[in-house]
Formats: sequence, structure tokens, C-alpha cells
Amino acid sequence: MAAEKVDGRRERSKRTHAAIVQALTDLLDEGRIEPTAVEIAERAGVAVRSIAQHFASREDLLLAVAEHHTKRLEHAPVDAKAPLAQRLEGFVAGRAKELEASRAMRGAAAVVLARSPGVAHALQRVAERRRAETARVFSAEIAASADPKGTERSVTLVTSGRAWDALRVELGLGVKAARDQMAVVLRTVLGR
Repeated sequence: MAAEKVDGRRERSKRTHAAIVQALTDLLDEGRIEPTAVEIAERAGVAVRSIAQHFASREDLLLAVAEHHTKRLEHAPVDAKAPLAQRLEGFVAGRAKELEASRAMRGAAAVVLARSPGVAHALQRVAERRRAETARVFSAEIAASADPKGTERSVTLVTSGRAWDALRVELGLGVKAARDQMAVVLRTVLGR
């Protein structure tokens, strides 16, 4: 009987934890860069004190949201041995979807970046994962270029969140037009 109570409490705790993370994720997705604890609790359907019980700091909560966000954006890897046109199409589609879904998260991260080493580290891990993915998918073209390091840097830049935000915000392109522009620039950088 006691084991059932403990398991029940554990399951409720997991649900509360997940609800808090989902609530903040949703608020950030809606463009609410720094929602208050009250707003997060209301959205999660929990008491404000539950947030402090589940997360030792705001940074811990932000890191949990970053991990949750990363998992929800996972996609099937692009076959690095496929023909370039197929790789390019699959890569651009996946990267554009990921970057568009991450726009609000990048905005929120920019606000807390200077005061949150954990968030800075999480962003660095995401950037490293993206660089590794581009290097893997386009390794043949990068290696065959006259300046492999420069080509790899250019591919990384063109497929970054900052470049995506520039296409969407500064140039005012829609998602499809931004995706098409990324593909055009990638083809140019890869010399194809």
C-alpha cells in the first residue's frame, strides 16, 4: 500500500514537472519572453510554489525547457550518401522547420544569455550539434572545395538561427521563401 502512494506521488510529481515545462514552452512560443512565475503556474494549472519545488532556480527551469524544446524538434537524419539534390532538399526542409520553431526560444535565450551560464552552454551545444550535422551531410562537397574550412564556416553561417532570423525578420521573407533562399545560398557555397 505504501509503495502505491509513493508511486502515485512520483507520477504526480512527473506530471507537474512536465506541465510547468510545457507551460513555459508554450508561453515562449507565443512570444512571451520573460513570463512571471504566476503566469507559468496559471498556464500549468499548478500553485506558484510548485515551480520552486521542482526547479531550484529560473535557470534550471530554462534548461529543462531547452532540453524539452530540443527533443521536440528532433528529426530523421539526412542520408549523407544520397545525391546532393536529395540531401539538400532534406536538410533544408529539416533545418528550416527547426529554425522556424526555435525563433521564440532564441529570442528568450538572448534576453537571459548574459546572466545565465547554463543557457549559454545549452546554446553552444545546439550550435555544435548543428555544425556537426551540416559537416556530416555535406562532407563530400566541403572536402572537395578549394577552402574546406572556409566552406564549412559558410555552410554553418548560412544555416544558423541568426541567418534564418535575418531572412525572416530583416528581409521579411515568409517561411517558404526563406527556405528557398537558404537552399540557393547553400548551392552557391557548395559550388553546385
